[in-house]
Amino acid sequence: MKTIAIMAGAIACVGLSISNAPAEEATLSIATTTPGDYVVAAKVVTPWADRINQAGAGVLHIVVRNGPTIAIAANVFDRVNADVVQMGVGIPGLVGGRFPLTDVVGLPFVVSDSEKGSIAFWRLYKTGMLDSEYRDYVPLAMSMYPAQGVHLAKAPPSLDDLRGLRLRVASKLGADVVTQLHGTASAFDPADIYASIQRGLIDGATMAWTGMKQLNLNEVTSFHIETEFGTTADIIFISRRAYDTLSPPARKLLDDNSGESLSRAMGALYDDESRKARTPLLTSDKHKIVGLDPAQKQKWSETIKPLITAWTNDHPGGAKLLETYRTLLAEAEAKP
Repeated sequence: MKTIAIMAGAIACVGLSISNAPAEEATLSIATTTPGDYVVAAKVVTPWADRINQAGAGVLHIVVRNGPTIAIAANVFDRVNADVVQMGVGIPGLVGGRFPLTDVVGLPFVVSDSEKGSIAFWRLYKTGMLDSEYRDYVPLAMSMYPAQGVHLAKAPPSLDDLRGLRLRVASKLGADVVTQLHGTASAFDPADIYASIQRGLIDGATMAWTGMKQLNLNEVTSFHIETEFGTTADIIFISRRAYDTLSPPARKLLDDNSGESLSRAMGALYDDESRKARTPLLTSDKHKIVGLDPAQKQKWSETIKPLITAWTNDHPGGAKLLETYRTLLAEAEAKP
């Protein structure tokens, strides 16, 4: 009995020693998939990681991995899932079929403002309606690029539709919209768009002004149709496995620097970058920027409407999801 008591006491002392030991600093790597001077990497991820590293010395350290060596847009979710890196910046629409409900935020003629749309996107995620798509991941910010326009190497035959135009798109939804408007869509890595337009393999791309600037596509396009052609979701995320293994202080540090505030900041940045990219072209004799007149916009909307109806019918709860997102968007627009 005495021996047992001594052993029990020793075990208790060991347990006390372990529980009082300082937690080891956790190190997480995040893949941006882009060069370090691109907007997301330079103005979002790096400053965000720096803030966390400064506040979390000894608790949490984030290493930013830029460029396509670690991950590219098409495989970043898989790289994170495989623990090549623990966090990533990803475009859900580029990995077809894995985030179908998330496509709701990219439907055409729904969102025009990136900041307000990003706020509503985060709040939609917090309702739990997207949980089935993020079982393996914990989103840290849910944002979106500004509404996409159509950017072409030369003026189209007509603005009534996209007939005869070959366009690069960023998602299956984008491809469906182009097809519905009688164009031909293809999806491939953003890094290949410039050369594809330059060589005449495609006529242009559907894209926000932010993407046009960072990919230098103004050098190979000259005609720009501004419209609410849908948008592209862009999220910062961590694998659920990595998140769950963080110490409570490290997890709190990550949570406190993420969420709606980071989503809002990303959206506001994209809106600002969009204005900066667009403004120089307004006075350029090499570029023409046009909008759809009311009749043309109505025609595009009516042409695309069956696609939106089909989307809501094809996704369980799709109509409710779109209704909820529209409500959250209206709330964000009314009270930023």
